[in-house]
Amino acid sequence: MRGAYLIGADLRGADLRVADLLGADLRAADLTGADLTGSIFLTQFQLNGAKGDTGTKVPPMLTRPGHWR
Repeated sequence: MRGAYLIGADLRGADLRVADLLGADLRAADLTGADLTGSIFLTQFQLNGAKGDTGTKVPPMLTRPGHWR
């Protein structure tokens, strides 16, 4: 998924534990219930631009954005 344009993509419930997200554009992507715990090169900036909820699992070094449900 490196460098992919995922603007507004429906990634609800996706298993992204081993996804390479370097440069991926996640603006408005729906990550509700997705598992991102082992994804690599995911940044806080990418998470901040995406949608998620309390069921979205993020890597321990990143923070769940305050606007997520």
